Amino acid sequence: MRSRVRRGNEVSKEEFIMSAKALATYFATVNDIPDTEFKVEILEDGPVKKVSVNGKIYEVDYNMGGDTIHSIILNHKSHGVQISNIGNDVYEVKNKGDYFQVQVIDELKKMRQSRIRSAAAGRQVITAQMPGVILKVHVKPGEEVQAGTPLCVLVAMKMENEIRSPIDGVVKEVYINDGDKVSVGDKMLVVE
Repeated sequence: MRSRVRRGNEVSKEEFIMSAKALATYFATVNDIPDTEFKVEILEDGPVKKVSVNGKIYEVDYNMGGDTIHSIILNHKSHGVQISNIGNDVYEVKNKGDYFQVQVIDELKKMRQSRIRSAAAGRQVITAQMPGVILKVHVKPGEEVQAGTPLCVLVAMKMENEIRSPIDGVVKEVYINDGDKVSVGDKMLVVE
């Protein structure tokens, strides 16, 4: 292996980008592509951003053309894309007749989710994490659920929060009904 000689502390732009810590890291999953996760890292911010997707680097520029319309220039090619936030970190993406639902979470939320999943075993008592009103209860006692199955919708601070089962199991108890008010820590459901 040949080593290259450099003057002083010169580093090529590509080497700098590859060795630099990401400014932000996100994880994206596309509903139509099960068990696939894309790691998206913002490497350089500015008029043109350097973005790494699963290790492949792209130059990205974009302009907002309204609330949901984005003009995205990716590697010198323009794309008109409609992106709408439909809740719970899920975005609806439309591009040239293609439609996708994409969930995008940051690094911290991904760590929290993995801790919750690894800790979730046995009887799970689902409690309200914030005060609000139950908009809809999706399950009944005795119903089988899988991890990620929507159990109920809690409206808090004018936002709908879908509460999902942390484990595969059976709904043992339901303490809530549509329209109930809940406080932080109130028992809502039990899954085991």
